[in-house]
Amino acid sequence: MNYQKNFKKQVLPALISVCMVPLYANVAVGATVLEEVIVTARKRQESIQDVPVAVTAITPGQLERGSIRSVVDVAKLVPNVELHQTSQGSHSLSPSIRGLSYDDIEKSIESTIGVAIDGVFMASNSGAIFDFFDVESVEVLRGPQGTLFGRNTIGGVINVQRTEPTGEWGGKVEATFGDESMTDLKGIMNMPLGENGGIKIAVKDIQSKSFLYNVTNDNRPDNRDSQTASISVKYNFTENTSALLTYDDYDHDTTAVDIINTTTAAGALCAGTPAQNCATVSSDISKASGYKNSVQLNPLTATLEGENVTFKLTHEGDGYQIKYIMGTMEYDELATLGSWGTNGVMFPVVREQTFEQESHEIQYISDLDGPLNFVLGAYYMEADSYITSGPIQNFTANHSLEASAFFGEMTYDLNDDWSITAGARYTEEDKELYSRSWAILDFANRIAENLDAAINVGNPTFSDDNTSYRVVLQREFEKGMLYTSFATGFRSGGFFNRGSNEAELLPYQSEEVESFEIGMRSNPTENSQLNVTYFSTDYTDKQVQVIVPGDDPVCGKGTAENGVTCSFTRNAGQVSMDGIEIEAALMPTENLTLRAAIGTLDGGYDKYDYDGVDISDKAYLMYAPELTASLVAEYTTEISGGSLTVTGSFSHKDEVYTQAAWATYDPVTGPEVVIESFETVDLSATYLKDMGNGTLKLMVYGTDIFEADNRINRRYDAGSFSWAELAPGRQFGVTLGYEF
Repeated sequence: MNYQKNFKKQVLPALISVCMVPLYANVAVGATVLEEVIVTARKRQESIQDVPVAVTAITPGQLERGSIRSVVDVAKLVPNVELHQTSQGSHSLSPSIRGLSYDDIEKSIESTIGVAIDGVFMASNSGAIFDFFDVESVEVLRGPQGTLFGRNTIGGVINVQRTEPTGEWGGKVEATFGDESMTDLKGIMNMPLGENGGIKIAVKDIQSKSFLYNVTNDNRPDNRDSQTASISVKYNFTENTSALLTYDDYDHDTTAVDIINTTTAAGALCAGTPAQNCATVSSDISKASGYKNSVQLNPLTATLEGENVTFKLTHEGDGYQIKYIMGTMEYDELATLGSWGTNGVMFPVVREQTFEQESHEIQYISDLDGPLNFVLGAYYMEADSYITSGPIQNFTANHSLEASAFFGEMTYDLNDDWSITAGARYTEEDKELYSRSWAILDFANRIAENLDAAINVGNPTFSDDNTSYRVVLQREFEKGMLYTSFATGFRSGGFFNRGSNEAELLPYQSEEVESFEIGMRSNPTENSQLNVTYFSTDYTDKQVQVIVPGDDPVCGKGTAENGVTCSFTRNAGQVSMDGIEIEAALMPTENLTLRAAIGTLDGGYDKYDYDGVDISDKAYLMYAPELTASLVAEYTTEISGGSLTVTGSFSHKDEVYTQAAWATYDPVTGPEVVIESFETVDLSATYLKDMGNGTLKLMVYGTDIFEADNRINRRYDAGSFSWAELAPGRQFGVTLGYEF
């Protein structure tokens, strides 16, 4: 479309103009005041404008009135952030921040981005795709956060806090109805627990059909069938000491939206096989329909059933706060894949998994009147997973992890204008993998755990320790503050647990990041805000996932031993990247709020070692768009005894490269590994009216309203074959709710 081709020439300058308006516009100081946003990016509650961290906060009001319905929608508003859902995992998140990406589903591989809910870090990306309801705050921290948030946060952290029990009678119910027969029912009930506590119960049920029509089966398949329930109990033992216990139960019975097969003649499962295994009778047909149709014969299902427990004990003292946070997570997963976007049966997979994690964290947070304040803490986590997969490529693996850390960060005010922050975190961790694999189609011996018939048994171990640190120099000025920081972080090494031979099971080492930032946080007037961040990052010992056909010489054995594909991870890469992030807000009137965000990213491989050969000239970073941008306008007016808020948002994403085996990849023969740039426009209108004993809510919304066709959202090259996953085009819905 024309607006896509002219974006950088026309829309980008307009966004920059909006960002600069507060500096040059003749606005009346004090006429309107921007809402202060409080974040916990440094483990204490602070105004976002006082924090020397690149952080974006999505407020409850934005969630209530806009079209940010789940964690993946956050990427529409935050610069240099890409978030995708992986269809092969159970509600699995594929995140990327500032070009530091993770795009796999194995429990033994650590993500580059941390996800924390109510202060509990998730050790696996399964279940990290969640809907926003009953949420108090969403913060996206960009850049390494290893000092306070810990391991595997070299790209950043998505920090979500849910509401706590109010201790009073009250409730909230909502029903949303949308395209594809979507019904989303949710409710919250608060009640007192004596005079010193409260109980909160939250439930949610969502059902929907696929946005693709299946021409092979002549139907529109089911998509989501998810139920979640939680109960939270808060009790104040004294005026200064309280405890919060939350239990979550969830059952996600998901049939993934059909994928499309993109395998070209260069793929082993296309060449010399029936045409049904190729792009010509899958993705080409889907593309011709505007990606509204699919040909996949058998559905891809990924169920997730489990329960979480979170316990938080807080004590407020004279000039300090102590927190203890405990979290457990237990769930079962079952994924069945049989067609991979084709109209037949190709490489069927049945994956059964279990996962358990338990973590403990204690924090001491000072609140002193003097120039010195600090955070001290200790952390411990253990996680265990089990997977068995077949029936063609048969393996079973048990993986265990134990990690412990001590951390601290100190801020000292040198005078009224200057302050310095220094922090460090020491981490030790141990991992163990017990892997067994059997020959192709030998699923009987896998089910029987017959080790005599196994073609490979491995029991490797991995241990590492690391010290990450952060130093910040901060300068206050009349309208804001400037800061410069240097931070390091690491992502743990380990194993690729779906390996089927010795070469695949070789442990890889931890990777490290060094990041330098210069930032400005400013409020030129009471009704404007302008934040600018420059970052430069060096990435060493980068872990690279490689998936090639089973007969590739790098796998060490033949196809019979390795299976259809061979998967492994190596510390192959060195990367440098830098960019600029601009976030601005303006309230020209008390009714109108404008927000804009722009992110630029210039990064690439300086070195990519593949069996002794540097292929950095032909390799690309995954999900690292050169430009991301958004513009949001929100207008509120009084009408019919209530308030009407109309919200419009525009988002742009540049093209990105995805997963590929760059050593052997041929851009001429394919498959395609580029997702083209795209724009989305969302609109919503929210009407709230006080009914005396509660508030009535009516909202209508539309997402990507100018795009009738669907689009490719994620690509994956698995060596012998490849596929693409789709995102819906225009979607409409209506929400009716009541809060009392």
